[in-house]
Amino acid sequence: MRHLLTTLLLIPAFICRAADYNVVDYGATSDAGVNSTEAFQKAIDRCSEKGGGRVVIPAGLFRIGTIVLKSNVHLHLDHGAVVLGSTDLKDYRPMKSSYVSLRTQTETIQLIYADSVHNIVIDGYGIIDGQGRAFEKLSWNDEGVTRPHLIRFIQSQDITIKDVTLKNSGCWMQHYLACDRLHIDGIKVFNRNNYNNDALDIDGCHDVIVRGMMADSDDDGITLKSTSPRLCENIRISDCVVSSHCNAVKLGTETNGGFRNVNISGIVVKPSADQKEKFFGQWIGSSAISLEIVDGGVLENVNISDFTVEGTESPIFIRLGNRGRGYLSSGANMEAIVPINHVGHIDGVHLNNIQIRHAGSMGCSITGLPGHPVRNVSLSNISLYHKGGVKADEMAQICDTIRDEKEKAYPEATMWGNLPAKGFFVRHARNVKFSNIEIVTEQPDIRPDFVNDDVEGWGDQGDGTYRNPVLNVDFSDPDVIRVGSKYYMVASDFHFLGMQVLESDDMVNWKYISQIYRRFDEPGWDDNQHYAGGSWAPAIRYHNGLYYVYFCTPDEGLYMTTARNPHGPWAPLHLVKRVERWEDPCPFWDEDGQAYLGRSRRGAGPIIVHRMSADGKTLLDEGQTVYEGPVAEGTKFLKRNGWYYLIIPEGGVGQGWQTALRSKNIYGPYERRVVLEQGSTRVNGPHQGALVDASDGSWWFYHFQETPVLGRVVHLQPARWEADWPLMGVDFDGNDIGEPVASWKKPIPSATVFLPQTSDDFSATLGLQWQWNHNPVDTHWSLTARKGWLTLKALPADCLMVSHNMLTQKVVGYQSESLTMVEASGDNYAGLFCSGKQFRGVGLCKEGVFIEVDGQRTLVQNGRFQKLWLRVTNDCQANSHQFYYSTDGLHYQPAGSAFSMHSGYWKGIRVGLFCYGNSGQAQFDAFQQKVAH
Repeated sequence: MRHLLTTLLLIPAFICRAADYNVVDYGATSDAGVNSTEAFQKAIDRCSEKGGGRVVIPAGLFRIGTIVLKSNVHLHLDHGAVVLGSTDLKDYRPMKSSYVSLRTQTETIQLIYADSVHNIVIDGYGIIDGQGRAFEKLSWNDEGVTRPHLIRFIQSQDITIKDVTLKNSGCWMQHYLACDRLHIDGIKVFNRNNYNNDALDIDGCHDVIVRGMMADSDDDGITLKSTSPRLCENIRISDCVVSSHCNAVKLGTETNGGFRNVNISGIVVKPSADQKEKFFGQWIGSSAISLEIVDGGVLENVNISDFTVEGTESPIFIRLGNRGRGYLSSGANMEAIVPINHVGHIDGVHLNNIQIRHAGSMGCSITGLPGHPVRNVSLSNISLYHKGGVKADEMAQICDTIRDEKEKAYPEATMWGNLPAKGFFVRHARNVKFSNIEIVTEQPDIRPDFVNDDVEGWGDQGDGTYRNPVLNVDFSDPDVIRVGSKYYMVASDFHFLGMQVLESDDMVNWKYISQIYRRFDEPGWDDNQHYAGGSWAPAIRYHNGLYYVYFCTPDEGLYMTTARNPHGPWAPLHLVKRVERWEDPCPFWDEDGQAYLGRSRRGAGPIIVHRMSADGKTLLDEGQTVYEGPVAEGTKFLKRNGWYYLIIPEGGVGQGWQTALRSKNIYGPYERRVVLEQGSTRVNGPHQGALVDASDGSWWFYHFQETPVLGRVVHLQPARWEADWPLMGVDFDGNDIGEPVASWKKPIPSATVFLPQTSDDFSATLGLQWQWNHNPVDTHWSLTARKGWLTLKALPADCLMVSHNMLTQKVVGYQSESLTMVEASGDNYAGLFCSGKQFRGVGLCKEGVFIEVDGQRTLVQNGRFQKLWLRVTNDCQANSHQFYYSTDGLHYQPAGSAFSMHSGYWKGIRVGLFCYGNSGQAQFDAFQQKVAH
């Protein structure tokens, strides 16, 4: 860039040493009534013929029509020189460039034109006034046709525009199309007298510097465009003051090529000095910063910093859309433009140190499209002060409006009106990071600071916030308690053995600390006959120094266990009652010591309360029905301020909601209130979980969301109490029912970010992340037969689904990769599997490398291999999964085709290790699950 600056600055110095050509000497007259076009052009032509120099416009008033600059011509305006554009269209020469662009489909008119030239300069302290108000707008695309541009340069190089004042164009003030090495410095632009009155349009140009410009325009201020496949690339804009009634700084809307390596800094955005009336129905501009890709182009590596903004309705607007307008015409005019048939991308935007005051109430937005997210955006040190004032009764309309993706619409910061967030609404985006963001409103505003929708990131964001789901992994029906400063969680494991207990210090980052049981000694559990059976909706409680866990199984009954320490050991399972079709139990000890148990029946409730012995091991009655509702289940007891609460889900898994029941008597009657629902969010069925208090007195609600691949992932909602009712999430639509938040400030600050354990080096004990699929055969697995290896001995089976000693763990997150190495001997099938509703695997057999798909095995490579490296990639968002294998640990090849995988038997997809067959064994050297987080 230093070399570029040196080159640009030398250009005017070189030309200045050449001859001067005064336009007066060629017949120009300082009289607004006299047309001096011919004299100006003669001076330009003569200067060019002589190899270049300065065409000087002295002090005075000169009227011209179209003039055409040529190479090595330096147009200099002395102080006091005023060049007026003619108000007669006949004085403008239609020009047609050979360059192919949306804006070169027809002949256009302009005051100053250049095409395919080099080394041209316009400078001096004079004024060029296009008198654009004289030209009437006749149609949507008449700019440059019936209303002239002021300056239009096409496919030219080494251009300098310096110090001049430009005023009152008929449409765009300056259009630089496919130019290289453009330097604009210290100019003043006033363009508020017609439609399409942009101040500056840089279109598909390379190596551009704009510095020290002052601009006041009715339309966009500083604008980068791409009306052809040529990108705007290597652009530096700094130290400018911009007033605009549309977008002060804008990349778009025409975006066939796009933008790369753009740096914009030191910009002041302020209202126009002579604002007398609304423009486009607004008193203030639409946005301060608009970054748009809507015509198939790309936006990469854009850095924006040090902005001071006064006003604008929606100050920051980042939009990936699919207008799909092309740049080629299939006919004689712009009515037949060939559309673009692909969506572009935005990847790599950094905004820092932006101070915004007196903005409108709309908020800011970052939005992509389903399947086409905006990627890798960081926003830091941003202060947004706006008028606010959105009330609860407005939220329903706001949420209804935002449902429209407006995929094909013209991109405008105000396109949705008030947004669901008073700060930033983010939809269809990946890796958007906020740091040090301040949102302040002049009037109370019901909206949250941030609303995220289809935003890939999850869990702890490392900046004091979390993004839902907090656990993007299958923990169905989570229950959580606080004991002191620690939090403990259990969840449904169904047919997988070893109910896991998790611990957290901050309610967001969790780790496994124990397993409650490792076998289930009931009929059928040794033979893999209980898929979707097992533990349903456990409850964990702490009472009199003991931790209690209760759960039901569909076919066997009600069980409980206790421990002095949640890290274990846990007492052997105690069968409280042998019974079928009970579910979702929860114990409760009242202040008088009386113990109770709430539960429901499989399928549709009702909620039933039993008296229970003080030790929690015996039910004392047959129970009393206290509530019947639509699929009422998942009972959780709570007592507060003399009220008994039953926190229950209703409505079923996929589309249910969370209900609170309260009564002064544990047996009722109970008042009912819906406290959390999906509403306008994408979080379907936000229900069944735990209401828990933090040590600072704040309240929080955990619940699951059923997803098609990962299973039931865990969300965390802020909660509060009003009039002795718990309210969860945020009431976005104003109907007095909370809706799930996408992100929020963490309940408890912490510096460490981590996930539940996944990888295992197979040392002395199995990691707590592992669970057996049904009861293991303990004589046929070992961690000691070969130190640092897992040994699985073959047991007869026909396929994966019914094989014994399948060691499984949950797939974590949207994207992950699991790896292992296996050595096998004997007549067996051994390797790595992925399961959900279906069972698939890859591994070694005596004939070579095989894959298994729903019970059918196929050989993919013949040969006898001593060892095999195996890998599976899981993209749970795209639902695309792929096995790989390697015979040397270095070069992997696909094993079969990519496949989809769906959760099944009430559980999300899993990965794990297997060995089944007639004889022999398999040994696994460590296991890794690498999670993109």
